[in-house]
Formats: sequence, structure tokens, C-alpha cells
Amino acid sequence: MSEKFKCLVCDSYEKRKSYFIPENMFGWKHLFLYEECVDCRSLQIKDIPINLEDYYSNQYYTSKDLIFSNPLKIFYKRLRWKLFKRNIFRFKKIKFLDWISPLDLNLNDKIADIGCGNGQLLYEMYCSGFSNLHGYDPFLNKELSMNGLVLEKCQLEEIKESFDVIMLHHSFEHMPDPKSSFKKLASLLNPNGKLLIRVPVTDAEIWEKENINWFQLDAPRHLFIPSVKAMRIMGDLEGLSLTKIIFDSNEKQFVITEMYKKGFSLKDSDPEKFVNRKMKMELLMKAKLLNKIQKGDQACFYFKKAR
Repeated sequence: MSEKFKCLVCDSYEKRKSYFIPENMFGWKHLFLYEECVDCRSLQIKDIPINLEDYYSNQYYTSKDLIFSNPLKIFYKRLRWKLFKRNIFRFKKIKFLDWISPLDLNLNDKIADIGCGNGQLLYEMYCSGFSNLHGYDPFLNKELSMNGLVLEKCQLEEIKESFDVIMLHHSFEHMPDPKSSFKKLASLLNPNGKLLIRVPVTDAEIWEKENINWFQLDAPRHLFIPSVKAMRIMGDLEGLSLTKIIFDSNEKQFVITEMYKKGFSLKDSDPEKFVNRKMKMELLMKAKLLNKIQKGDQACFYFKKAR
């Protein structure tokens, strides 16, 4: 008889589907057992590898050096933010502006990016004029302390300060205990504070169709992948209102998944060269249609804390 299952979100017992999912990013193909809760449809790894850090090699994104801007570029980025904030001009290729736009940020807001990678997003915000930015990541390669921007190597549980805004851009799925993490995040928010979590979701059509080949599974680094229902449950438990959900998946869900199906790794293959321009545009349109019906493979969740 198999060991008893307990969902990390809704506490359901013995109601799950099991999958052996390979490590595909680096092509190592090590298999890991994941279990999907039938009730809330969240997906969790059965046993976290004791050598998990080995799966964050020096080719992982946190190891990339921060790219700094010269004074002229900083001037341009500050002007760009002002135009964007006033809705005078939209910059289609600057995705982070779309992510943070619903947060209605002020330049002096105290903002944390948890699981910040190398800190590039916060640095771009710093160049745009934000003056109270804090980044945290347990796998951070280089710490940084500037006037208005601090990057620290630490776990969520070690953070002591409170913030007006907290962001997690594809880092929540790397945390082993989602409910405890959500509770900690809520405790770090100031009254009326805002929380943005961008994360892959099991509501995705591609998860239903392609199963263990779906690239966003990213075993074993992704310890937990929620559904929309699971995110609502966790927000409600901590008294956070879910004010907006924006699905923002793109063509990569199809391109990289197909690469994995054919035995290619992300380390050795460039997704941009795997499809031609016409095919890429067709897949991007398909992704946008799925986003509209909330069947894309990733979403932005915007929460707000009461007074």
C-alpha cells in the first residue's frame, strides 16, 4: 500500500493522480514522482531531492550577471516609465511594465521581489526611478547594495522587513510548503499592501494534452504547481483578496514542450531556432486565445491585504 497522500493546499487525502516526470531542462532525464490533487488540481513533488541545489547549475538563470545601464539608457528608462504611467505610450516588448501596471505603483513604494534571480527586473525598475527596492533569492550569485536597491541571498523565512508591494515572478513554485509561504508573504505586507504572484498553473490545456512533457513542470526545481482554485484557497486563508487574474502564457509552452518530446534539452537547443517566424506567430496567437479562456499555462495573481 502506498504512503498516504495529503494535498499541500486543500488537505485532501488519498485523492490524487501520480506521474513520473523527467528532468528536461538540462537533459538529465532523472525521474521524479509528482502527485496531482483531484480536489484542487494542484501538483506537488512527492519527495524533494536532498541534492536539490545540484539542479540549479551554473547555467541556471540566477547565475547570469546583472546587466547595467549607462546614464543615457537610465535617462531613457525613466522617461519610458513616465510615459507608460501616464498612458501616453505603450511599450509592447517591455513585459515587466505590463506585469506591474495593475499594481498602480508609486516610485517611493517599498517593493520586494522574492526569488529575484539575478535581480535584473529590480534593476530595470531602479533605472525607471523606483527608490526602495529589495530582492531576495537563496540562489543569488552576487549580492548588491546600492542607494535604493538591495539584493540579498536568503530564504523567504529569513526576511524580517515589511513592504507595500511584494512580487514573486515564477519563484513561488520553487517553495516546498506553499501554504506556509503564503502565510509568511501575507505577514510581510503592510496594511493595504499588494501581492503579485506569477506562476505556472495546472488549468493549462497543454498540461491536459501533453502531460509529463509540459515544459513548465521543470522537475525537480518546481516543487509545487497550483491551479487557480488553489491560489484562491491560499489567499482566502490569509485574508487576502484576489483582485485580478491575468493569464500571460506565450508560444514557449508549445515550442519547448515539443522540444522535450523530441528529446532535446533547453540547455543544448535554442527555442528561437526550433520554429520559423510564421509558426512562432501562429503559436503566439494560439497562446493568446488560450489566455482569454484561462487555459494558458501561466498566470499573474494580484492580491490585496485589508487594513
